[in-house]
Amino acid sequence: MKPFFPTLTLLLALAGSSLAAPPRPAAPVAAAPARPTATVYVCMSKTSYAYHSSEACNGLNRCSHPLKAMPTAEAEKLACRRCL
Repeated sequence: MKPFFPTLTLLLALAGSSLAAPPRPAAPVAAAPARPTATVYVCMSKTSYAYHSSEACNGLNRCSHPLKAMPTAEAEKLACRRCL
């Protein structure tokens, strides 16, 4: 019966130390960065579905319509209602 008491004492000591430990502070949650009001470029065709950050973007290679430079917020208003 002697081996029982040291084991019980060890278990109680471990349980007591984990209960007495202060709670760890939660990791700070990074806020989503605000979108800058950058100038973006839009191909002004009826089938366009994206805006581009540069006039040299490869996504604009096939655009045969005029390109329009505008703020990001304005370009987001042009998004297709069905796709959103």
